[in-house]
Amino acid sequence: MIHFIIGTRAQLFKMAPIMRECDNRGYQWRWIYTVQHKDTMENTLRTFELKNPDYVLFDWDSEAKTMSKMWYWFGKTMLQLGKGKKILAGYTTKRHIVLTHGDTITTWWGALLGKLNRCKVMHVESGLRSFNLFKPFPEEINRRITFRLTDIYACPGKWAMNNLKKYKGKKINTIENTQMDVLRFGLKKCESADLETPKEKYVVVSLHRYENIFNQDRFSEMIDRTEDIAKHFHIYWVQHPATKEQLNKLSKLKKRLVSNKNITLLPRLEYLQFIKMIKHSEFVVTDGGGNQEELFHLGKPTLIFRNETERQEGLGLTAVVSKLDVKIINDFIKNYKKYTIKPFSKKANPSVVIADAISKYGQWE
Repeated sequence: MIHFIIGTRAQLFKMAPIMRECDNRGYQWRWIYTVQHKDTMENTLRTFELKNPDYVLFDWDSEAKTMSKMWYWFGKTMLQLGKGKKILAGYTTKRHIVLTHGDTITTWWGALLGKLNRCKVMHVESGLRSFNLFKPFPEEINRRITFRLTDIYACPGKWAMNNLKKYKGKKINTIENTQMDVLRFGLKKCESADLETPKEKYVVVSLHRYENIFNQDRFSEMIDRTEDIAKHFHIYWVQHPATKEQLNKLSKLKKRLVSNKNITLLPRLEYLQFIKMIKHSEFVVTDGGGNQEELFHLGKPTLIFRNETERQEGLGLTAVVSKLDVKIINDFIKNYKKYTIKPFSKKANPSVVIADAISKYGQWE
């Protein structure tokens, strides 16, 4: 049996094409939901035509979108490890394989669940590094823990593979991330999404990393820089649930955004709506690694509101790491068009490579 461990919306996005590939091959699979994110998860399942989770870790009416809720969720999640055999429906031991993705707490929790129940563990999107333990936090720590629990590393390129030299296990080069498969799917369908894009030139902002939004001084500085950009373009700020919650708490910061006639706050968009929105924008401001990657494949100029990134995609081509430096940001605004490149035309299909690896190394049935 193949077990997918998923907790966040981004993980569901990037696992979805692997799930669909397994369906195409007639492989048996199930997925376990840790409820780290809840908002729009049902919409995402509908978008990718996927089944509901086979096992939900626990019921609650929220998600881990504040620090207090994160700690509550973490405690509840850790308590579930003792139910491993039930969670995995009895499909344990090395004849079965657990797939975990990315760099969240769910990532290493899923790997640990697999190890405790003697399953093989495959880490999808493995080998990405910032080489700074606390930037981004806690993502870099999550990766390091996961690497030590992994048997099969699905790495999006040689750079990621080289970062894993000291770790034992099978390294699979997927060439690109499964984000490419997701984006390929999204571009085919996004124009039919229920969203009318603005007629004016506009910029999309999407910011959500804990290291940014839960540091009030840094968050305030990010809003300063966003207001600078708003002097030149209308901004549509797509709010991640954690970001929305934090803005509601920091009412003075939110008031600055709401009172600015050149800034519009939007709720989190469904995937196809978001792809349509960024496709037609002038450029995108983000702190998300997944966004950086998909925007590179789109050929879209990207301003990263971080000091460093674990991703290599787009750096020096479509993407600029701003470090929130006014000079760097102003230069990007003036010259953003030079960061436009032709959209990807690669035929790489990472999900097929991963499904092949599951068949070859997983020993599942």
